[in-house]
Amino acid sequence: MTVTKAEAEEEEMSKNPRTRETQRRTAEKLREAEARIAELTVEVEFLQGSVERYKNRRPQRSRLPETRQAITHKFSISGHEGYITVGLFEDGSPGEVFIRMAKMGSTVRGLVDTIAVLTSLALQYDVPLENLARKFRHTRFEPSGYTTNPDIKRVTSIVDYIFAWLSETFPRCSESDASRTDTTQ
Repeated sequence: MTVTKAEAEEEEMSKNPRTRETQRRTAEKLREAEARIAELTVEVEFLQGSVERYKNRRPQRSRLPETRQAITHKFSISGHEGYITVGLFEDGSPGEVFIRMAKMGSTVRGLVDTIAVLTSLALQYDVPLENLARKFRHTRFEPSGYTTNPDIKRVTSIVDYIFAWLSETFPRCSESDASRTDTTQ
């Protein structure tokens, strides 16, 4: 039986301990890579299924009932008074927010109204209140300072107060948000 040159080199390499260790490491890395490829394949298939499920899905707005309960809260930040009125869904979670500031210029009043409308729409499209609060808490602009609310002693802005109060008043409202979605637009 004749041995080819390649077979002779392979036999010689397999006798070398360093070569055997290198081959063992290479084989181990190959097995790890194949296992990772299998994991990624499963993940890609899952993500493709998710894309297909949500491709044609549109956000759905939950409408508040025509007649609804509401909570109105008076507040004061460094002498600047205002009112927050929150319209409630039937399950008691917030669905709309109105904010009225006394003695404020048109610019601040317009910005506060915009925050109220954006918050209302976000809540009606099932954005959890805790996510909104996390983004809008601790924003800084005047008026800021001490409040008359014993649970919220100091704030950095009107927006900070609004989301601090909403978070405190409705601590677990986001758990019921998903079950409220209505297809009526």
